[in-house]
Amino acid sequence: MVFELTSALEGEIQQALENQDQTFLVDARNSTLVPANSEVSENEDSFYSLPEWNSSQGFALREDFVSTLHSSIAKDELQRILHSGRGVFRSFKDKLKEYPEVEKLWHQFKNRKMLIYINEWYNSLREIWGLELLSQEPEDTDDLLNDDFQFQEYKNENYKEILFYFDYAGKNDFQKDIQDELNETIFYLWQQQFETGERAGQTGIVCRSLAEEFIGCITAAPLSKRTDKNMIITSFYVHKKFRGLGIGTQLISEYMDVLKASDKKWIMLTTAVSETMEKLLVSAGFTKNGTCYYAKIQ
Repeated sequence: MVFELTSALEGEIQQALENQDQTFLVDARNSTLVPANSEVSENEDSFYSLPEWNSSQGFALREDFVSTLHSSIAKDELQRILHSGRGVFRSFKDKLKEYPEVEKLWHQFKNRKMLIYINEWYNSLREIWGLELLSQEPEDTDDLLNDDFQFQEYKNENYKEILFYFDYAGKNDFQKDIQDELNETIFYLWQQQFETGERAGQTGIVCRSLAEEFIGCITAAPLSKRTDKNMIITSFYVHKKFRGLGIGTQLISEYMDVLKASDKKWIMLTTAVSETMEKLLVSAGFTKNGTCYYAKIQ
C-alpha cells in the first residue's frame, strides 16, 4: 500500500527519528505514525519502518554544521564540546542557547538535512512502487539575515556609537598571533581613519538586530574632493558575537549597491586587516595589491 509523504507526516517522521526511546512505523492507511507493537503484524502491508537514525548520525550532523561556521566565536566552543566525549548532545544544545543566531542556523541546517534524508528514504519506496521519483531538495524558505537583522543607511548620529565599538574592539578583539599593544594600535588607526572620513562626508551601512542592538557597520569616504568617485573604507566591523553569519558579506553587498547608485567608481581599503577579514574581502570581489585591497564598483 502506497502513502503520500505530506509536510505534516515529514514533520512527524523527523521528530520520531530524533526520539531514541521509542520506535514508530508509518501507517499507510492514514498517512500517520503509530508506535511499533505486536498488533502491526496483522496488517504488515500497511506499515513501513522508518529510515534508521542513530546517535552516530546525529553526531555527524552536528560536526557537519560546525564545519560550516566561519569566523564565529561559537565555532571553537562547539568543536570542543563535540570532542569532549561526555554529554555531547546536551552540552551542544545548551551552548547554542548562548548564541541565538547560531542556534537558528543550526535548526535550519538540521531540518533541511533531515528532510533530504527522509525524502531519499521515501524515494526508495516510490522506486519499489514503480512511481516517479520526487525532488529531494526541500524549499529553502529561511532567510536569517533578512528575518533577524536590519541594514540601514549610516547617519551622523551613528558616529559616537561606532567610535565606542572601535574602543571596545581594541580592548576585546585581540588576535592571538600578535601582541596586544600592536592590536590596539591597529584599532587606533581604524578609529583615526573613521574620524577623518566623518569630516569628509562618509557614507555607509549599519546593521542592527530587530531590537535595535548594534551589530556591525561599513563606512567609506571620498579620497579627496578631486577624486570623489573613488572611496576609501573608513570602518568595517562586525561584533564578535555575530561573526560567521554572513553579516560582513551582506554589509559589503548592500553598500556596493549604494555606491553604484551614487555613480562611484572604485572602493579601497588600506588599513591593516586580520586574515579572516582578508578572506572575506577577497570573496566579496576585492583584489589585494600589497597592503591595499580594492574593488571596482562599476
